[in-house]
Amino acid sequence: MLKKMSKNYQIVAFLLSLLMVVSLLAGCSSTSASKETEKEGTQGTNGKVYEFSLSHFFPANHEVEVDIAKPWAEALYQASDGRIKINTYPGETLTKAAETYEGVVQGVTDIGISVYAYTRGRFPVLETLLLPGVSFYNSEASSWAAMEAIETMNLEELQDVHHVWTWGSGPADLFGKKPVRTLEDLKGLQIGATAGPRADGLQELGATPVILPMSEWYEALSRGVMDGGLAPLESMKGFRLGDVTADYITLTPFLYNQLFFNVMNKDAWNSLPPDLQEIFTETTKEFYAKNLPTLWNKINEGGYNYVKGLKEVEVIRLTDEETERWMSHLPPVQAAYVEFLNERGLPGEEILQQMKDLAAKYNELYPEFAPYIK
Repeated sequence: MLKKMSKNYQIVAFLLSLLMVVSLLAGCSSTSASKETEKEGTQGTNGKVYEFSLSHFFPANHEVEVDIAKPWAEALYQASDGRIKINTYPGETLTKAAETYEGVVQGVTDIGISVYAYTRGRFPVLETLLLPGVSFYNSEASSWAAMEAIETMNLEELQDVHHVWTWGSGPADLFGKKPVRTLEDLKGLQIGATAGPRADGLQELGATPVILPMSEWYEALSRGVMDGGLAPLESMKGFRLGDVTADYITLTPFLYNQLFFNVMNKDAWNSLPPDLQEIFTETTKEFYAKNLPTLWNKINEGGYNYVKGLKEVEVIRLTDEETERWMSHLPPVQAAYVEFLNERGLPGEEILQQMKDLAAKYNELYPEFAPYIK
């Protein structure tokens, strides 16, 4: 009898153990299902998340990262219900400034922001907008002119990427410790400049261009190697040039303009389904109009206010007659560039005229001259 009861207890114990295992497995399955639901919830109800990298050379505390890259990424994330996620990588952590465009083409980074002129000759048509003698009053005019050129001219030089946007710096200005009111004042001065047409323009005007990376300007100005420079006024603060120069600032909107790009790898773009491509395009268009064209006006104003807080600064505006004198020395620089375009099989004269017409159109639409000087 005892044997029989013992056997029955064993059977009951076995059944209880089996029941506990089944309950445990059910609990695990429930937890797993809960986690899967949670994961699905982070993707939104419409499908998978598309995650992209964005590389640029600006520091992590620069306005391009803080006011543009991150807010744009957030705008796309919100508009897509979390299905488009962009991770930003400032400070050349993914690609060097001059290698960013090629990095996008090759898929090293999905999206890249940098400067067209950092790879000279790769964007021959757009660089026509950067020639001395093609004047822009402010960053709004230069930004919208560049965008129209890209949208209407079907540029071959941008066919290997998906173009997101382009914006302009607007004019750079001539600054130094000596006043420059006439061509005669400029002659013989050692003026810092970036290479290419801008340096050629200074040379045609009688100055001696000193071609150095911006990071070396502070020391060169401190030691008297340079008498001044030609650059956007944001450099007064960003590179602390206001500490050692810019007692005098001569407004020269016809000598310098810079263009920045935001482009996307084609495969990355094509990975987005049509509905997300539409959301991406419309959200970006709205974000651009609100934030990008005025960006460098604001940054330049910050640089000007910085140097003005350090010392007495005189801003010199050339008379119309003096401006014409300066402009009359610049056609050789433009002619050399037209020849360069012709050698590339492009209609140089026609392109130059188109860019001048765009500059005139948008200067008329945005006529405020050097709005960063207040």
